[in-house]
Amino acid sequence: MKLHADPKPAPGLTMGLLMPLVDEKIRSLCAEPGRRDDDIYQTALNGHLSAGGQRTRALISLSCSNALNLSQSDSIALAASVELLHNASLVQDDLQDRATKRRGAATVWSEHGVDCAIGLTDLMIAGAFRALGGISQPAAIPGLIENLYRAISVTLRGQTDDLSGKAAGLEGALSIARLKSGPLFALSFELPLYLSGRHEFLRQAFEAAESFGLGYQIYDDIVDLDEDRAARSHGNTVLALEISLPPEEARISARLLARQHLETSASMARELPSGSGRALADLASRISERLNDLFDV
Repeated sequence: MKLHADPKPAPGLTMGLLMPLVDEKIRSLCAEPGRRDDDIYQTALNGHLSAGGQRTRALISLSCSNALNLSQSDSIALAASVELLHNASLVQDDLQDRATKRRGAATVWSEHGVDCAIGLTDLMIAGAFRALGGISQPAAIPGLIENLYRAISVTLRGQTDDLSGKAAGLEGALSIARLKSGPLFALSFELPLYLSGRHEFLRQAFEAAESFGLGYQIYDDIVDLDEDRAARSHGNTVLALEISLPPEEARISARLLARQHLETSASMARELPSGSGRALADLASRISERLNDLFDV
């Protein structure tokens, strides 16, 4: 099961104006004082980031932080932390899948070698934790770190299950999608909510993000069906449904399942405090529209 990068956010999301500052923060978090200009990790990081991507998780985090009235510096730090973890997962996923291209560009391991990919993954994870060190509320840092650690731990379990072939069947495919996609989306809300003191909404934020991750993965499986069929992928939910259903019925069932999860996500996200879940709710609705387009609904 591929780990995909960025379901495109709504184009009018004003938080996108802060993204250059988030990208700058990401690079500074992974830089050492007095580093050489030809440092292989900086070269690999710049190449990976420059290949594209919508920075969806960072945008959602910025939107949530803005709704909760967090300072700009704290908002950027949280967004950079989430985005660093996501990109670390992409570099690792490409290495473990031996994928040579991402977003049309060479992957880190294929261009710079396996050792560089492993090192850059570690560096970005360290940078994600480093981002939390400058938060304006020192008393909140241990809790933020705990949320970060938990997201990494769950995501790694999902990746391990995927690589071990546990995706056989629908329940296995959905379980892996839940573990791999949900935690880092959830972190986009969990960090701002925790820092703003709205701890009582953390569970709801996680469930909203988990439902979105499932809905988006199923949508993506429908899009990639022919490619995954040729590759004999065990993680595609449509192929899992085909074990007991004819192909067209499997596609229709997958669409209904994706729509159900996306609608659940949007509904729960809209109930988060101060409109902090609006970006995810809007994104879930946009993916639902794309899903309908695939079936000419």
